[in-house]
Amino acid sequence: MSIFTKEHNDLREKHNTKNKFEYYFDNIVKDEIDESLANYLESLEYFFFATSNINGNTNVNFKGKKSKYLIKVLDEKTFIFPDYFGNGIFHGAGDILSNPNVGLLCIDFSNDKRVKISGTAEIIDNKKELLKYMDLFDSYDIQRVIEIRVNYIIPNCSNNLSIVRESILKDCN
Repeated sequence: MSIFTKEHNDLREKHNTKNKFEYYFDNIVKDEIDESLANYLESLEYFFFATSNINGNTNVNFKGKKSKYLIKVLDEKTFIFPDYFGNGIFHGAGDILSNPNVGLLCIDFSNDKRVKISGTAEIIDNKKELLKYMDLFDSYDIQRVIEIRVNYIIPNCSNNLSIVRESILKDCN
């Protein structure tokens, strides 16, 4: 799986992290969703969804749970999530139409767990196709479903998550 560029490799050489990277990449990076990851994804309350258009302009959206599932895993390479009517700008959906490469950052602050997913997205908004997925979600104002085909999955380093969680809890007290 070739997901890194010469520039990534040059930085690893410069900062002497090549061996660490090779171990990490050989043992941790995945290209399929196993049962444990499927359970994690289907339990999420929210995630951050990154897109970019054909010109490389980037966009990040917050996606939050509005129905029984936020993400539904279909198989080891594919999952979907509902997309609801928003402000009408269609920033993320428009990006997908010009550049299907997307990223997700899924964070569980309570368990210090992060997962990064890179994939390609497809918009499903044909009413007949959309009906196949309506039973998975208990909200009926879904405008479209976004289907993600996984390229790679990286369990992200959880350093600093406990610091963020403690800060959030401190602010709530």
